[in-house]
Amino acid sequence: MIFENVGVGMSDKKIKKKLVDFIEKCIEKYIDEHLVDLKRKILNLDGFKSDEEYKNLQVRYDELNDKIENLQTSIGALNDEKNAFKQKSEFLQSEVEAANKKQNEQVRENDRLVAENNEIRTEKEELEKKLAECEKNLNKVNKSIVDIKNKAGEIIDSMKQEIEEAHKQKKTLDYFTAGYGEIDSMYKIYQKLDENIHEELSGIFGSADTPIQFFCSALQENHLDNFWEYICSKINSGKIDKNTEDMLNNLFDFCFDMVNTSQPKPMYKRLQVQAGFDFDNSYMIKTSSSSQLGIIKEIKLEGYVYASSNKVVKRSLVQVESED
Repeated sequence: MIFENVGVGMSDKKIKKKLVDFIEKCIEKYIDEHLVDLKRKILNLDGFKSDEEYKNLQVRYDELNDKIENLQTSIGALNDEKNAFKQKSEFLQSEVEAANKKQNEQVRENDRLVAENNEIRTEKEELEKKLAECEKNLNKVNKSIVDIKNKAGEIIDSMKQEIEEAHKQKKTLDYFTAGYGEIDSMYKIYQKLDENIHEELSGIFGSADTPIQFFCSALQENHLDNFWEYICSKINSGKIDKNTEDMLNNLFDFCFDMVNTSQPKPMYKRLQVQAGFDFDNSYMIKTSSSSQLGIIKEIKLEGYVYASSNKVVKRSLVQVESED
């Protein structure tokens, strides 16, 4: 080779210039035949290296290239990881922001629920107070209802008694309404009595301005004994005639029957006394004009006894005359 000793005694600068000129002139001629040697000569500017050194350098160069490629690959992978991490970081950041937003919403919701719970607790306390007051009022109402029921029971019992009494009175009234002709007939007999007798009987029959007033007085059981005593007194006085005596007897018989009819069961029954029998003072009394001894000539006013016990209430007034 003509350039094997070209570097002896020349500066590095000149050598480099010579090499550059040479390369420019000979590159086409040697490019195919001396490519390796040319590369070696160009790269070994400080002087030629032996083939073994060059091979070692070439190996090292290749290794460095491999390392560079590996590093670039690693850098690419790291860049990919970096990008992936960045994306993941951005995703996580968005997740964190979403989580923070959700947490803030939950905090606000929790605050709202706490406030609502406080309102509900307050409302519950108020409702409990109202409920206690309602229960108190309900107890009062229940007590009032019990009292009303008891009072109503008493009223109903009283009404039942009154209704039963009204039924009895209605039954009696129906009976006497059906027999109004007899009432009217008795009232006409009463009207025929003298005015002085009317006055004397005013305590028993009242004014007796109508048949109904007369009838209502005739129903009074407590008037019966007084009426009998009045008739007995009038007969014994001898101041009434036979016709008046008969009218008074008819009126008493009517009153007697009305009093018995007005009761659930007859209260009295008449004494059965017959003329021609001996006088018996256990159930008879004599008229003031009677004889001391003799037999019964006439029954002037029949007496009566209690129907349940046969106890004498009024003895029969009889006229006794001697048999001579």
